[in-house]
Amino acid sequence: MRTKDFDKLERIKRAIVNVTLKEGIDGCSVAKIARAAGVSPATIYVYYENKEEMLSAVFSEYAHQSYFHMTDKLIPDMSAEDLIETIVRSAYNYALDHEEAFSFVEQCSSNPALQECVTQTDCCPELLRTIHAYQERGLIRSCSDQNMVAVLFAPIKFFAFNHRNYPDRQEGLDELIELLQNALIY
Repeated sequence: MRTKDFDKLERIKRAIVNVTLKEGIDGCSVAKIARAAGVSPATIYVYYENKEEMLSAVFSEYAHQSYFHMTDKLIPDMSAEDLIETIVRSAYNYALDHEEAFSFVEQCSSNPALQECVTQTDCCPELLRTIHAYQERGLIRSCSDQNMVAVLFAPIKFFAFNHRNYPDRQEGLDELIELLQNALIY
């Protein structure tokens, strides 16, 4: 049995993202990914059982990464305004700083087969627990987790994908934060 090599695995993950972004989910194959990573197709199977498991695993890892990035920025007992601002800014900055991973996650999120593997509410339990605490204190409007995720992240994703179209990105982001604060905070 072959042993796993961390550097090789990272090259494979980068290749999964790059090939998927170029070829689409249906157009990527183990052979294309192996070629892009500089490994043999057999090496891919040391790490992943098949293409579906490979895409699901990398999708899940990168989807969770973005939420860990956000929760790392949260400070206990921050104001509701600061909470919303921190979530928006950290999600937006993550999208720009990790553009390929962000685009890969978005592409996987729109694939019906992969949607079942990873849902946004599954990725952000710590963030949702924090929001629930603010809701229980009457600081943030109560709603389902799905609606909270939709209200918070759909505008951030739109803004991140279209950030080049905003003449003043900072002003646009500030306006988005204010809109979300007004919508979510009592």
